[in-house]
Amino acid sequence: MRALWMRWAALFGKRRSERLLSEEVEIHLEMRAAELRAEGVDAAAARERARRELGGVEQMKEAYRDRRGIPWIETLGKDAMYGLRGLRRNPGFAAAAVLSLALGIGANTAIFSFINTLMLRMLPVEKPEQLLSLYRTGGWGKGYASYPLYLEFRKHDDLFAGVLGRSGAGKVRFDAGHGNRLEYVQREFVTGNYFDVLGVKPAIGRLFTDEDDRTPQGHPLVVLSYDFWRNRLGMDSAVLGRVPMVDEQPLTVIGVAAPGFHGVEVENHADMWAPAMMNRADIMQPGNHWIWIVARRRPEVPMGRIQAASNIIMQQYLMSVYGRQRESAFGKWAMEQKIEVREAGVGISMLREAFGKPLAILMAAVGLVLLIACANVANLLIARGAARRREIAMRFSLGATRRRLVRQWLIESLMLALLGSVLGLAFAIWGERYMLLFLPPGAGEQFRVTPDGTVLGFTLGISVLSAMLFGLAPALRATSLDPAAALKAGGSQQPGRGARAGFRKALVVAQVALSVVLVGTAGLFAHSLAGLRAINPGFVARNVLTFSLDYPRAWKNADKEKHRERLLARLSALPGIAEVSYGVPGPYRGGSWSASIRVTGSARTAKEGVEIDEQGVGPAYFETIGARPLRGREFDAGDLRSTRKIAVVNETFVREFLPGIADPAGRILSFDDSKPEGGEPTYIVGVVRDILHDGLKTTAKSTVYVPYREGDVAFGPTLLVRAQLPAGALLPAIRRELRAVDPEVTLAEPRTLIERVDDSIFVDRAIATLSGFFGALALLLAAIGIYGVMAYAVARRTAEIGLRIALGAAPGKIRWMVLRDGLLPIGLGLAIGLPLSRAAGRVSASLLYGIKPGDPLALACTIAVLVATGVLAAFLPARRAAAVEPMEALRHE
Repeated sequence: MRALWMRWAALFGKRRSERLLSEEVEIHLEMRAAELRAEGVDAAAARERARRELGGVEQMKEAYRDRRGIPWIETLGKDAMYGLRGLRRNPGFAAAAVLSLALGIGANTAIFSFINTLMLRMLPVEKPEQLLSLYRTGGWGKGYASYPLYLEFRKHDDLFAGVLGRSGAGKVRFDAGHGNRLEYVQREFVTGNYFDVLGVKPAIGRLFTDEDDRTPQGHPLVVLSYDFWRNRLGMDSAVLGRVPMVDEQPLTVIGVAAPGFHGVEVENHADMWAPAMMNRADIMQPGNHWIWIVARRRPEVPMGRIQAASNIIMQQYLMSVYGRQRESAFGKWAMEQKIEVREAGVGISMLREAFGKPLAILMAAVGLVLLIACANVANLLIARGAARRREIAMRFSLGATRRRLVRQWLIESLMLALLGSVLGLAFAIWGERYMLLFLPPGAGEQFRVTPDGTVLGFTLGISVLSAMLFGLAPALRATSLDPAAALKAGGSQQPGRGARAGFRKALVVAQVALSVVLVGTAGLFAHSLAGLRAINPGFVARNVLTFSLDYPRAWKNADKEKHRERLLARLSALPGIAEVSYGVPGPYRGGSWSASIRVTGSARTAKEGVEIDEQGVGPAYFETIGARPLRGREFDAGDLRSTRKIAVVNETFVREFLPGIADPAGRILSFDDSKPEGGEPTYIVGVVRDILHDGLKTTAKSTVYVPYREGDVAFGPTLLVRAQLPAGALLPAIRRELRAVDPEVTLAEPRTLIERVDDSIFVDRAIATLSGFFGALALLLAAIGIYGVMAYAVARRTAEIGLRIALGAAPGKIRWMVLRDGLLPIGLGLAIGLPLSRAAGRVSASLLYGIKPGDPLALACTIAVLVATGVLAAFLPARRAAAVEPMEALRHE
């Protein structure tokens, strides 16, 4: 062990070791020379004889150095320094190679960082691989379940070591007191066993227990996240025992969670946690789906048994809650609910469901980009190897082995790859920030993509792999020469033809084929996105601003309604505002809520009630969103005060319930489906076109719009303002008017309606934009590869071209000769790439909208773009070849 340590130490103390070695050798020489002088030998002769007896001093030193250090590391270090010096002498080559690799490695790192954060990174909890998500599907909504269902699963300790529940993280007011300004934080309600089941420890203080979550509104406690405590409160340990106002509830701080823990949801991080029993809503209502159930499975229980048992538990629960209604439309719908048992060690995420497959496709795309970049660098190295033939031949002649030269070449390739990875990391950080812009505000605000050890290891791994991919073949080809022939030719051999030229052109063919796949796939996604944007959502989104209002908790419904009417009146008077209104939930704010109805005279509801979508809207709602009624009228202010119930329905409603009725005005529907004739009548006063409230990819459902009155549902309305100028320009004026009406009310989630529509297709926008970028990057790299090969070939054939021109060849013929050589690999690349592109389209088919994988427009555009790019890249060297001066070319030879 001591010898090994001394070898490692010798690597970092070379100067001292060399000095000691020289001194020791000198001592030995002097001692022997002294002995010889004592025997009567002349001093000069004694010194010379001592050197002869000692042997070759330098050879002895070299042998000692091998024993003293770790030779292979020292050799690698020397090779690395030699490689860096070589790159410094060829800055153009180095810059081109490093930039190509940086683009490929950076793209891979950026996409992998997203995949790592969203799909691979384990939660910082105890044994995260044991965590399961009990994911509710069917019926209405998904993921979240009811509190009574959570209690049912918690009874089954034969399946689970623990079952916890948590709400989503919601933005609420936070007032720390002591004169601090009001701010907003992310608060999450959790069951008392939340931290215990996860195995999370406190940084300071304590965390919740079951005793802290038994009585409704009886446990005014809060636990802070470590990041919130550090960033907002300066890690003040005196925070324990303080009573800040959280959502206007006084909650006592009892502890701070461990560093790195932000909850179990990936894209929404909690700043603080409160006991579930402090939720003001009716949490025991079976129809209130607000809690996400997470369980820790027992290691000895297989997943199959847990899923089977969960199915039984769910069916028993549904029968106990909806059994008496199971024959009604609502009951049948409710009984469709199921539980899916999913792995939750990497956290729970709604974003993962939407973005999982697109990320996998983008990861494949950036992998192809890296292969194209590697082919580019390989071509550069082959050209450089041809220029270094005399040097390589000389090194062979001086005794270097082929293995030694190949290793030196690979070390140089690795240096290029590592330099590319450093620059690539910078590109990746920029790319990650750009990708976050596609996420909806709710996810993008807290979703953090930060490189960790896994990402850095991935980057290092693909750097080494890249070095092998682009470095090995050129190294083997560069060292497969006859030293005598190379030295005799003086380095002027023409490797632009034959096997070497064939290999370089094969690389270009591969680049073109991979580019066809990327460009073709990008074309499909672009065409799909264009089709989505061409859909008529049923309203005019231009110049409409949407926002909601955050009222103090103490306000009654009447106070909120009065405030809203005053605000709308003031906004209506502002110059540049055309219409104002409100709706619940409003366009692209989460769809509708369901109701079961009967329609008088409709065969559709003669036997049982039918589920429809319901929305509450204010006066001039349809005028504000540019969806004027097709027949009849919409609501006015008088309808809000009237006791007569009225409704506006959409076209799908008319087709489903009143087919053949030209004017449904005056027809009656009822929200009481308990008897065939219905209950209290609601009169239809108008018909509007179908409005796609849930997204551009959805189909319109039968929808009934009713006048909204404050308190009809648990959440407030979305306010809508149609302007005569860009909607965003009105925001300062709206904030000013809001403060003038009541400074206690704050503006929340201001977004233009166009932005909300874009948010609904963020996955489609992201994959179309990013695949287009990677396709363009592949085109650029392929064009550089084609240009490089053709320019190199022209340079090697300068004498031949000059001779042809001297013998009378026309410039056009020379251009075509060179251009033809460039078009051949392009044609072969297209022939190989088009079938691969169709295969890639079939893999991506589920992400396309309104088009098929073999879309002829995308195919035609792909061919046109590739041919145009290839011709342009090959034309520049062809033009240069046609301009060669014969005499200069012959002198060059």
